[in-house]
Amino acid sequence: MKKTSFNQRFDNVISQSKFDFYKSFKYFILSTLILIIAGIFIFSFLGFNLGNDFASLSSIKVYTNSENYIQDTINSYDIDDSEDYNKVINLISNALSKNGTQIESVEKTTIDLKNENIKDAKALEIIYYNDSSLTKEEQTNLNSEIKTAIMQALGYQNEDAVLLEEAVSEPSILENYNQNLTIVYSCIIAIVVAIVFTIIYLACRYEKTAFVTAFITIVHDILLMLALVAITRIPFNLSTLAVVGFTMFMSVINLLVFYSKSKEMTSSGAVDQSKANCVANEVSKSNIKLNLYLYAILFVLSIILIAFSTAVMRYTALALLISVIVNFVSAQFILPGFYAIVYKPIKKNRKFI
Repeated sequence: MKKTSFNQRFDNVISQSKFDFYKSFKYFILSTLILIIAGIFIFSFLGFNLGNDFASLSSIKVYTNSENYIQDTINSYDIDDSEDYNKVINLISNALSKNGTQIESVEKTTIDLKNENIKDAKALEIIYYNDSSLTKEEQTNLNSEIKTAIMQALGYQNEDAVLLEEAVSEPSILENYNQNLTIVYSCIIAIVVAIVFTIIYLACRYEKTAFVTAFITIVHDILLMLALVAITRIPFNLSTLAVVGFTMFMSVINLLVFYSKSKEMTSSGAVDQSKANCVANEVSKSNIKLNLYLYAILFVLSIILIAFSTAVMRYTALALLISVIVNFVSAQFILPGFYAIVYKPIKKNRKFI
């Protein structure tokens, strides 16, 4: 007896399945709409969790007294010792939280204490978030209060022990911030232009109403991706923006694959082109194996990136994982529904391209 391969068994399961992708559309679109509304709600009150590409940040250098240069009655913390490091970070973090902000990043560095004639003493550079609702003057005053709070938390009397660095609002850093915003605007323009050309191509290659499906699907996928970024509080930076662009790119690929398959099946007579829901369901059945293989590979790659990436890149990998899930759900369950709703069969096959 001839042994059937895994692919053959998979094909048999799909062909015998009575699952209706078109009928299930309403459940999936309801779920994604709830997520989009939740994302809009969170964005309205909290905004995105801006990464250091876009967030307004200040930095402060804190002497840890591990060399015992200052002989006041204060604690000494050796930042090369994990226990001491965690203690001093907790003290600083609590001082920041009492002033309505939090740590963005921490780096080991050195500090010069002029009053003590000490150079290159061990220190921590704490970068923390500014309050975007404050003016430059108000943020400067708050930074001074934060400096005082950290000094009190560590028991310092010498102001040299805690040095406040330039805030993001200073010209040298503001220039980099504006450059990043220029990149954002360029990416948005590129995405909009790509969407327009995709819609034009689909309308010419397939049928007039193809542009409606394309527009709704792409906008749906991008909105869902942005909503999930807002909900999960993944830092929104240039890397995250690139993942949003990737989401749009995969949405376009899904559209081209779906329409190509629908054209092939209707022109061969395999499916009655006048029955939009039937076309949507059969094309989805036909594409499920391809989509499962493709997105399973992307899913595994995303998991590997999350497991082996640095802390900063891990957030990007997590955003990529969300993008993969969004595109798979869209390709298999959302796109067929949009197609069936707006599909209008044409009498003649046009071949512009």
